[in-house]
Amino acid sequence: MTNYQELRLLEQKHDYIALIRELKKLIAEDKRVFTDPYIKEWCGRRWRNLFINEAAKDSHAVKAAGKRLGGLKVKDSRDNRQKVAERFLRGDGPLEWNIDMPEAQIKPIKKTSLVFAPGLLTGILPVKAFIDAFPALEREMGIRVLQSDSHPMRGCEANTADLLRMIEQGIGHDASGKLIPKQDAQAPGDFFFISYSKGTPDVLTLLVERPDVRSRIRCLMNWGGAPGGSLLADNAYAVIKDLPVEAIESRMTDVLHMISPVINPKGFMARMHEFDIKSAVKSLTMAERSHFNRMHGAAIDALDLPIFNITGSTSPLEVPYFQLQGVMELNKYDANNDMQVTQHCAKIHLPMATDLAMVRAHHWDLSYSPFPKSMRFGSPNLEHHFPKSAAANAMTQFVAELGLVD
Repeated sequence: MTNYQELRLLEQKHDYIALIRELKKLIAEDKRVFTDPYIKEWCGRRWRNLFINEAAKDSHAVKAAGKRLGGLKVKDSRDNRQKVAERFLRGDGPLEWNIDMPEAQIKPIKKTSLVFAPGLLTGILPVKAFIDAFPALEREMGIRVLQSDSHPMRGCEANTADLLRMIEQGIGHDASGKLIPKQDAQAPGDFFFISYSKGTPDVLTLLVERPDVRSRIRCLMNWGGAPGGSLLADNAYAVIKDLPVEAIESRMTDVLHMISPVINPKGFMARMHEFDIKSAVKSLTMAERSHFNRMHGAAIDALDLPIFNITGSTSPLEVPYFQLQGVMELNKYDANNDMQVTQHCAKIHLPMATDLAMVRAHHWDLSYSPFPKSMRFGSPNLEHHFPKSAAANAMTQFVAELGLVD
């Protein structure tokens, strides 16, 4: 009988604590255990359970998950865990709300940091990703949270410089999104990545260009990433690829508003000279990402880095009206797209990559707090109810329980 079969028997007996303990031992011995189908299945169930636990504690999430009829809230006697599971999870998640697993089996995290790799448009949208969730995570779990000062509009190869400044010098943003003064910067030591949107191909590019940093990276959480590119990026690149650079630079705001009307490039004036819209959009085209994955997938997998995929899924009724056309275009290929990427393009497809969940949220709702009302352009779907703190807590608890961070 293999150790994996023993783990399955422990789960059947509902002896979850023993299962967690034995799995942690196996992972310490060999990270390739994540290539086993049962280990992948268990990891998905466990992360979803941790997320449900955390979301059920969030009064705002519970309120948003309540039943409504014609816009009015009606009596809802469901358990809070059932409410949040059915509202914020897809796939098997909504059916798992009553699985009685223990709280996360973890100790305070003292040695490992969290480094966040943000996506396209970071800093020029009305809010920053996880702006409320990360400070709360630091307070609750003691882990140091740092954010790469990744440029909002340039290619993956160029953005590796921003990632390296963070992981080698500690230069970037703190948990609350404030720029860390150079005199206060401190390198994070060992860390794990949470990468969002274009942040995922940025990180994968870093791994290819600088595989020596792997020794300090405990794992990668691919949160709503775009490692496979996006059909919408293909469409945008087709419009701008033949435009002279001068034309793009002179009409920077107009070009960016073609992507989204809520963008404010004036908020990133200090690095306007680094804007390279063509490279940024090209790096998210499906052809570019497919070529990268074919060329470098095996080398990345050989690093034995545990990778975890969590994707978003939405519907035309749940997105901002100015994103509706993109969703309808993506629906031709995948009805579970997140308004920017399909499920296939949102995942890293390697033996060391494990799918944890498909959550119900559009691409911005996954990571951003509500946009200011003055920046919603009349859209009701920029309120962003998805519980970001619950997700950040569950991701951190999950990797700590596995012994990947300490």
